[in-house]
Amino acid sequence: MGRVYDQLEPVDVSGEKFHAPLPLGPEGLCYGTLQNGMKYYVRQCPKPKGRCALALAVRVGSVVEEEEERGIAHIVEHLAFNATESYSNHDIVRLLERIGAEFGACQNAYTSADETVYTLTVPTGDKEGLLAETLGVMAEMAFKIRCAPTDLDKERGAVLEEWRMSRDAGGRLQEAHWKLIFQGSKYADRLPIGTEAVIRRGPANTVRSFYERWYRPENMALVAVGDFPDTEGVVELIRKHMGSGASRSSSSSPATPVPKFHYVPHVEPRFKVLVDRETQHPLVYVSFKHPRTRISTPEDFLEHLTTTVFEVAVNNRLYKISRLQKPPFASASVSEEPLCATTGSCVLSATAMDGQVLSALESLLTEVARVRLHGIGPAEFARALSELQSEVENTALEADQGYCTEIRDEYVRHFLNNEFVTGQEYEARLTKSLMPQISREAVERCAQRYRPRDSCVVKVMDHYRSCTEDQLKKVFERVAAAEAAGDIGPWEEPPAPESLMAEVPEPLAPETAIVKERYFPAPLDVTELTLSNGMRVAFKSTTFMRDEIHMTGFALGGLSEVPQELFYTASLAGTMAGHLGIFGFRPDVLGDILAGRRVDLEVTEGAYYRIMRGVQSPMDMETAMQLVHLLFTTQVRLVPEEVETAVKLVRQAIEAQLRNPLHSYSQRVRYINYGGCYYFKQLTLEDVDRVDPALALAHHNLSWQNPGEYTLVLTGNIDREQFLPLLCRYLATLPKTGLPPPKLPKDVKPLPYSFPETPVVEDVKVSMVSPVAQSQITFPVSLSRPQAREDLVWLGLVCRALETRLIQKMRFVRGDVYTVSVSPFFGCVPPSLDGDPQGDVAIMFSCDPANKDRLVAMALQELTVIQGGAMTAPEVETLVNLERLHFEESQAENSYWHEVIVMGYQSKSYQLLGGDLAAVYGKNMEAREKVLSSCTPEALREAFCRLIPAPPTSRYTAISMLPRPPSIFHRIGALLAGRWLGSSSNTLRGGDGPGGLPLEASSVVTTTATATTPLLGSRSGSGSGSGSGFLTAGGGGGSASTTTYLTSTSVMAATVVTAAAAIGAGLLLWSKSTSIKRGS
Repeated sequence: MGRVYDQLEPVDVSGEKFHAPLPLGPEGLCYGTLQNGMKYYVRQCPKPKGRCALALAVRVGSVVEEEEERGIAHIVEHLAFNATESYSNHDIVRLLERIGAEFGACQNAYTSADETVYTLTVPTGDKEGLLAETLGVMAEMAFKIRCAPTDLDKERGAVLEEWRMSRDAGGRLQEAHWKLIFQGSKYADRLPIGTEAVIRRGPANTVRSFYERWYRPENMALVAVGDFPDTEGVVELIRKHMGSGASRSSSSSPATPVPKFHYVPHVEPRFKVLVDRETQHPLVYVSFKHPRTRISTPEDFLEHLTTTVFEVAVNNRLYKISRLQKPPFASASVSEEPLCATTGSCVLSATAMDGQVLSALESLLTEVARVRLHGIGPAEFARALSELQSEVENTALEADQGYCTEIRDEYVRHFLNNEFVTGQEYEARLTKSLMPQISREAVERCAQRYRPRDSCVVKVMDHYRSCTEDQLKKVFERVAAAEAAGDIGPWEEPPAPESLMAEVPEPLAPETAIVKERYFPAPLDVTELTLSNGMRVAFKSTTFMRDEIHMTGFALGGLSEVPQELFYTASLAGTMAGHLGIFGFRPDVLGDILAGRRVDLEVTEGAYYRIMRGVQSPMDMETAMQLVHLLFTTQVRLVPEEVETAVKLVRQAIEAQLRNPLHSYSQRVRYINYGGCYYFKQLTLEDVDRVDPALALAHHNLSWQNPGEYTLVLTGNIDREQFLPLLCRYLATLPKTGLPPPKLPKDVKPLPYSFPETPVVEDVKVSMVSPVAQSQITFPVSLSRPQAREDLVWLGLVCRALETRLIQKMRFVRGDVYTVSVSPFFGCVPPSLDGDPQGDVAIMFSCDPANKDRLVAMALQELTVIQGGAMTAPEVETLVNLERLHFEESQAENSYWHEVIVMGYQSKSYQLLGGDLAAVYGKNMEAREKVLSSCTPEALREAFCRLIPAPPTSRYTAISMLPRPPSIFHRIGALLAGRWLGSSSNTLRGGDGPGGLPLEASSVVTTTATATTPLLGSRSGSGSGSGSGFLTAGGGGGSASTTTYLTSTSVMAATVVTAAAAIGAGLLLWSKSTSIKRGS
């Protein structure tokens, strides 16, 4: 292990200290109790600069609700953002956005069975009083929520739409899971989302009674972590705003203590087969429940570390089983999961191969039985320890570089669950001190927790009744009998090399390896080296994170160059090559070699580029460079049995998507919006049948052979003196090839796509279990080449402004949706384009099918109103302020600068400015500042009219998904299925629950070698945060992701940021409006 690990000072855990409580820390933390009983945590954190993360944690959730209150805890959370003594109807959201506390993804609230948490991140720098103003808002949430009938009626619609979103297949599965696992406990009937009846008709006095009964200062904590100079000053602000807060109850009776609903054990296992026709992947889930444990002493922490080593070792075994030629599952895992405040569980889970749920279950049970009988081998134990040591190293390196939001959340968990928080440095030292006490025998004893008598719950989820509960029970009995008879043999550890390379290449002398060097001055501060084999390497050294280097390599020429008849063969090349091993080793063998090393490298091919990307540790850069070398020098060979397994995984993924109600809808949206372009056609089983595996592997090998085609960009903690020898040994020694020279941007073949010239309005009716409508309204966007830079900035502002306005109108005023997203897409723009870039902007939302037409019309009307000049000066000022704050924050991120460099190289401006990266960035920043400085209501109105058709109804598409009414035969069949099978075939489904990992589709290597990616993606951006309906329900009023499937199958369609680079800007990197956000 590296220097940092070796130099960590041990923590004295001898004698009684081993059993003594760990200190709450680190030094500098202000922790205490206000006079009214509220707890507070205040700590300085300089990252990000000028920001403070706040949280109001309430130790009350849905489990304390009475029958007539089911869902009230979540409703109160919604009201907190819309109805307090001082604020009404979106006022809090507008205030928070005005002061720079953007309201949206992961910045509002959530409600779980045991707690309700409100979170905000606000600026602390430019203006005085912002923190005090925000604390005043949180005090209103804590003690001054209104619960009047009019307030409640305004919010019912949004909560109902969130409930509707939770009724998808995943939500139905989660509800069934929750009821099954908590059978016999009050938790079973207290999902946070509540019931439709209470959401629709729960009276205001019931809501008020719940709020007054439970929202008391002794049940609360306020956490503030951020870049402020004086922690004591922040404590005083908390005292001022929170110290006098009290329950609004007028009752003179003593406060009701928050009840605890303790773990309910059961001796006999519970077996359940859940059937839902929309289930995508068959899932197996085995839970062994136990009282939830707390980590409060070194002894507790040692037990936690021992469990971690056990999980790493067993998961490595399960991964190797998934790589067999005829595996029982596509992926599997063993894990420790907290279920609620009082109950935890040890979990075995698997995504089974079709028709193999019983085999998957037997394999899971057999492996833990094998550990009980034969233990864990020395090599397995050593690899698992090396993974743990690697985490210690990372923790120590970045001990003072944590983000305020992450640290805030740690203290929230301390308050809610008494989780220990000592600070990263102390935790790293403590781990190092305890690691010598982790024994193989203690690790092996962890398998004793996975026995049927330990409150075991077994469930299978599939789209048909693939087995019975009695068959599940017999699998348990068969494995138990085999274990008792000693018929389970020891694990046969396959041999693995100790290193990636038996012999490393002899390095070239620097003067031979590097034929040209160029430097782009600050703020880029990029060094560009051209190697003798033609590869170009650019690196930027930063100090943002000590243990992080972003790496991206790319070459012009992607799937658009492939003849259409070979398109699917080429698009599956990465999947097949990845299954066989693109670095010269099978992925499971590679995982053993890389144990304990912090490297990852993903290889993908999009329409116009071949790309390798990943994030590496500076200490493992030699390993990363070896992987790059092996990628270019490995010829992946056809192994028919291995390819057969890869094809089977692909086919199963396609069949799974066919069961998704969104499948037909997404197909139609792509067909209409992109003129039937083949690139956006979803992969079918017939397409897979026509794939030639030999040609697919030949395509992969040819794509990753010529280093002269590639530019490699690295950003992070790079030491030039240490990096150059690696470059000379592993990159410069890549052999030149006799292949044609690198493709020029002007020669890249564009995709044949087109947007409809006239309006298209269409409903796509699909069969679905729970009725919901989803709409996408799309407008063509054309950017004038001479002002494309400015227009991309304008487009980001337009999307953000439109999204904000639609959320305000459609959610806060009407209450008809839970969220709306607005995002641009320029993924079809080729680097060869000389004319005006063409893209689109889409509005997406889901709703009650009965409201679909009205809401589509409302969105179009609101856009028309904005184009007529309805944006106010305060709205525009808030818009610009948020954009500046996001940009300021992004400049302290390696990811921002890395994408700036990559997109700079890929941009049209790079071609036009003679390859001057600094000039490209300078012009982009000039354009950005020009737009933000001139952004007035009139200028923004003009941008709306210039970028989006005016009126918007002159050219657009509005494609909506609606439920197809079931036939009488379908209804009768569903009724009979419910009677005969015990579980309605129209009720429950798996696919996204515990263990529901997606099937692999791209070539990825990580230190655990288990990374997988789905075959089907979403439009752009990413969803994050907790969804509604299972452990948490999303809250007050943030944006959330609207699920769509609008990119190509098993290939990486260019996202908006890549497209921005092709256009010549790279200006949307920091624009939150370009990503689909997820509330709560």
